[in-house]
Amino acid sequence: MATDADADLLARIHTASWRAAYRGILDPDFLSGPIEEERLEAWTGRLGPHQPHVTALIAEDVDGPVGFVCAVGADDERWGTLIDNLHVLPTAKGRGLGTDLLGAAADWSLQGYPDSGITLWCFEQNEPARRFYERRGGVIVERSRHSVPGGGDRPVLRYHWPDPASAIGLQRLADRL
Repeated sequence: MATDADADLLARIHTASWRAAYRGILDPDFLSGPIEEERLEAWTGRLGPHQPHVTALIAEDVDGPVGFVCAVGADDERWGTLIDNLHVLPTAKGRGLGTDLLGAAADWSLQGYPDSGITLWCFEQNEPARRFYERRGGVIVERSRHSVPGGGDRPVLRYHWPDPASAIGLQRLADRL
């Protein structure tokens, strides 16, 4: 479980993930420079006892931290717990860590917010992420535009799982295969 002391680590993973996944989505000048400071600022002071409805879980392998998920419990009355961030380092993709992190966030939500679904926003242009969420049972329930770091706004899709246990079930099924 991450704490405020992990802000730098989360910012580094977040930056590496965005630089790989958001080329062509976010401003290239932002991705090549100010993103590092902006992501550190975004994570500093975000976790800890002063934020009891927020958690961040870190995935590690033998080489150290390789990903994380951040969730905000029962963030939206209609849609439930927000998966605010789900990032795996580009070098660690394809090993099931994203599925494990999504399942861990769903499990956390079920424990603390048992009547809450889970939801997340995904850039419409981010085809690999969209395929990932759809293969794990996420359903598109809304389209919007969100302002983005570095300037402008982009089309985003809201994915929803009415029952977080379904995301956990997929993780546990994958563990058995």
